Amino acid sequence: MQNTKNPLIFIVNDSTVYKNLILGYLDSKGFSNIKTFQSGEECLRSIHLKPDIVVLDYTFEGISGLELMRKVHVDHPEIDFVFLSGQNDVEVAVSIMKKGAADYIVKNDQAPQHLLHSVEYLISATKSEKVKKGFQIGVIGFFIMMFLLIMIIILMTIFLEDFNL
Repeated sequence: MQNTKNPLIFIVNDSTVYKNLILGYLDSKGFSNIKTFQSGEECLRSIHLKPDIVVLDYTFEGISGLELMRKVHVDHPEIDFVFLSGQNDVEVAVSIMKKGAADYIVKNDQAPQHLLHSVEYLISATKSEKVKKGFQIGVIGFFIMMFLLIMIIILMTIFLEDFNL
């Protein structure tokens, strides 16, 4: 995820009513960088914008949600996918998660809240990963500096011994 303050979220759903419901809910919770699409093909044409999260249905006309995720992950593995589907099938959910989806949410009256929690979790996980990488870089930098300091001391000791003889 590139932007943890206001992530770019794509919503792909062929139901205008449900798409607008999700858009309105996320917008009311402070997520304003959202683009909506009626089909997977429309989404693919805009994937160059590199969304942080794609919220999509499992089934819709044309390319399926799973196919869309597979195609996008080839060039953009950093994009997170959250499936929001009417299919209440555990096997489908597990299969999609194994194939790389960040979450699978069944459409019901609690789906908008679950989606919000999922988006917030993805943002939090990204922030934690950035902190972890920053810490690792700091530790590596510290040891490089220590190595250079030790090498300088050794070289100075050798040079000064030669100079005093």
